[in-house]
Amino acid sequence: MTTRFAAFRCACVLGLVATTACAPPGPDDAASGAAAPAHPDLSGVWMAFAVENPAGGGNQPQYSADGRARLEEFAAQFTAIPETGAWCYGTGMPSVMLSTVSYPIEIVQKADRLVMLAELEMQVRRVYLDGRAHPDDFLPTGVGHSVGTWDGDTLVIDTTLLSEWQVRPWPKTEQTQIVERVHLTKLGDITARATGFVASVEKPINDDVLVVEMTLTDPLFYEGPQRRTAYYQRMSDTATLEYACSGEHWLDELEKNRVSQ
Repeated sequence: MTTRFAAFRCACVLGLVATTACAPPGPDDAASGAAAPAHPDLSGVWMAFAVENPAGGGNQPQYSADGRARLEEFAAQFTAIPETGAWCYGTGMPSVMLSTVSYPIEIVQKADRLVMLAELEMQVRRVYLDGRAHPDDFLPTGVGHSVGTWDGDTLVIDTTLLSEWQVRPWPKTEQTQIVERVHLTKLGDITARATGFVASVEKPINDDVLVVEMTLTDPLFYEGPQRRTAYYQRMSDTATLEYACSGEHWLDELEKNRVSQ
């Protein structure tokens, strides 16, 4: 278990200075001498400082009646549901993108893919930018399978093939779909301010803000689409730590609480 986790939630001081990257020129561009369109470079280490519900009313998800019944049916099998964070159990999407507990996410961007390395439980997302579709033979996982396309300066990420999860606040089934619209802006251009547990030992290195507008849909659990907007600031890269934990412990604890048949 990391020193960071032993202190429960210490400050994270990770980041990477942004640079500007352009897509490689195509053959027509090379022949004409025209520059290829440039996409914003999202590379860097980012820490979420706020999450908002665009519709207001707080950030708790709105479950359907059937969704609540499903959650209650699952919980009734156990005397208690262990707290995932205490057992270092990564719950995948969307939680990994909505956490404001001072664990940053490093983004590495290339022309054909974007990789997100989350310090929280060492979760990894790969967003394929090479035009591929979601596969038919992919094993569902906590972070799912993600493909991305550019809409001007906004990266649109579509995530499906998520493994089933029947625990609040963000349960999932294999019908869950998550769409994110990701873009860059400046702190002065947003109204969101720090909320939740956000460490302030080290300040952001500049006023860049990464905005992630997320829409989650799942007809089996939720009352309509669930929209949240997360805001990240760019941090330095001076204290990269390993989050050395195992989900095995959480699963063992869960089974200890199973109601006797």
